[in-house]
Amino acid sequence: MFLLIAFAVLSIGASFLCSVLEAAILSLTPSYIAQVQETNEPLHKKLNALKRDIDRPLAAILTLNTIAHTVGATGVGAQVAVVFGEAWLGVASAVMTLAILILSEIIPKTIGATFWRQLSPWLPPILNTLILILKPFIWMSEQITQRIGGNAADTDMRGEIKALARIGLDEKALDQDEARTITNILNLHEIKISKV
Repeated sequence: MFLLIAFAVLSIGASFLCSVLEAAILSLTPSYIAQVQETNEPLHKKLNALKRDIDRPLAAILTLNTIAHTVGATGVGAQVAVVFGEAWLGVASAVMTLAILILSEIIPKTIGATFWRQLSPWLPPILNTLILILKPFIWMSEQITQRIGGNAADTDMRGEIKALARIGLDEKALDQDEARTITNILNLHEIKISKV
């Protein structure tokens, strides 16, 4: 019975951590990372490095999560068969599936997406350790994604900043004049001197 509980707790616990980390790192915004530079330069450099090469931390997280789910499901299934008999495997699978869905996906991803600012100082040490430990798997993942993904698409920073100004206006973080000023400044490059 101890092994059954241990497999379930370790599997769900590791997956919980992975889901929190994944949601937190994906929620980090470039503007937040730039803001951190003013107060904590070392943290800024570490967060910036993780975000710049986002495939590495994501590969580490997804690798650990897959290992946790696979080993956990196998271990729980084997222990249920030993302790309760094979007739209970279906029930154990249903309970484990529900536990994984709620306890290691929904709840932790909500935590990571909600508290990413507070979690950000913890991301570099945890993720860099995972990257180091899972380096062979990450290398293999990089080889696959480079062949499939190629180069990332260019971003439209001006369009994104204008959209942020609109969001700021909608959420009352900016007033009408501030939002208009930001948008007008970003449109200056389109205006010819002869029109001024």
